[in-house]
Amino acid sequence: MSKQKIIIDPVFEGPPAWAHGGYACGVVARHVAGDAEVTLRRPVPLGSALRLSPQDGGVALHDGNTLVAEGATTTLTDDVPPPPSFAEALAATASFPGLRAHPYPRCVGCGTDRTDAVALRVFPGPLVGRDLVAAVWYPGEDATADGLISRAFAWAALDCPGGWAATHFGKVDRPAVLGRMAARLAPAIEAREAHLVVGWLEGVSGRKLTAGSALFSRDGVVQGVSRQTWVVSR
Repeated sequence: MSKQKIIIDPVFEGPPAWAHGGYACGVVARHVAGDAEVTLRRPVPLGSALRLSPQDGGVALHDGNTLVAEGATTTLTDDVPPPPSFAEALAATASFPGLRAHPYPRCVGCGTDRTDAVALRVFPGPLVGRDLVAAVWYPGEDATADGLISRAFAWAALDCPGGWAATHFGKVDRPAVLGRMAARLAPAIEAREAHLVVGWLEGVSGRKLTAGSALFSRDGVVQGVSRQTWVVSR
C-alpha cells in the first residue's frame, strides 16, 4: 500500500479531545489483512491529517513525525463465553456503572451525554451470577452500509465493554485508557435491529488490565471477538 491521509472526525471522541480508541484501532485495522492487532502509542488526535504508511509486518500511523499507532496481523479464535439472552443483556444495561459516574461522558461508544446519531450508546453493566458485563447495541444508520456493519464501528462496539469489565472486575476506581486491541470479525456482519456485546476481565498487573469482549447477533451467533490491554490513569 502507498501512504494515505486519514482524518478522524471529532464526532468519534473517546476521552476528551482524543479519538475513541476502539474506533481508531478499527480505522487502522482496515489496512491490515485478516485478524488485526493495533497498538496505540499515544492518544490519537481528532480532526488532524494523519499519515498511514506501510512498515515491516504491518502499518504505522503518524501525526507529523510522531508515531501514534501501529497495526499488524495476528490470530484470534472465537473462544468466548456463552452469550447472555437478549433479556439478560438488556437488564444488565440498567446496572451500567457509567450511569452513576462516567469518566468520559462524551465517549462515542458508551458516553451517557451522547444522543446524536453517530453515538453507539453501548452501556455495559454486570450480568447477575456471571463475571461478565453485557449490553444491547442498536446500530444506527451511520454504523451501517449496504446492510452491513462498518468494520470500524464493530471495533468501537467491542472496545467499551472490555474497558468497563476491566475496571469493574479489577476493582479499579480510576479511569483507564485503551493501549492495545486485537480483533477478529466475521467476514460480513449483517446489521440487525439489536446486537449483544459482552466484556470480561482476563488479568491485572499493576496499572495494566487485560480484558476480552465479544459481539453477538441477537440470537447468539459470534460476530466479533477482541483482546485488549488497558492502562489505568495515575
